[in-house]
Parts: sequence; C-alpha cells; structure tokens
Amino acid sequence: MLKKLESDADLFAAALSQSSVSVWQTDIDGVYCEVDRGIIDRFTKNSVRLTTIQDEIAYYFRDDGTLFRVET
Repeated sequence: MLKKLESDADLFAAALSQSSVSVWQTDIDGVYCEVDRGIIDRFTKNSVRLTTIQDEIAYYFRDDGTLFRVET
C-alpha cells in the first residue's frame, strides 16, 4: 500500500527512516505516472531533494501537482 506524503512531518519521517520514496507526476493525458524513486536528502516548504536509485540528485517542487509516496 502506498502512503501519500503531504505534510512536513510525513516527509521528515520518510527522510529519517531512509525510506524509498516514489515521485509521481501527471502525463500529457493527466494520468499520474511514477517518474522517479529515491531517498529524501532534504526538503523545504517548496521542494524535495532526492538521491535517486541511480545515485543522482533530483529536485521536485511540492506545489506543482507532484505526489510523493512511500510504501507502507
């Protein structure tokens, strides 16, 4: 089951536990698709920084319809 990470507390708990977080964004048809996966390095009220599975750094905005989910 996937849990949506919305609050700062949700993101903090996922970062602290080093949980694998999936990032979802809408495609051209408005359907949510997984676009990335990684561990949360840091977050602000506007963005989330991940270290991805490929050991790259990625930034995602929190307010542009991007969903962050963690498997529970």
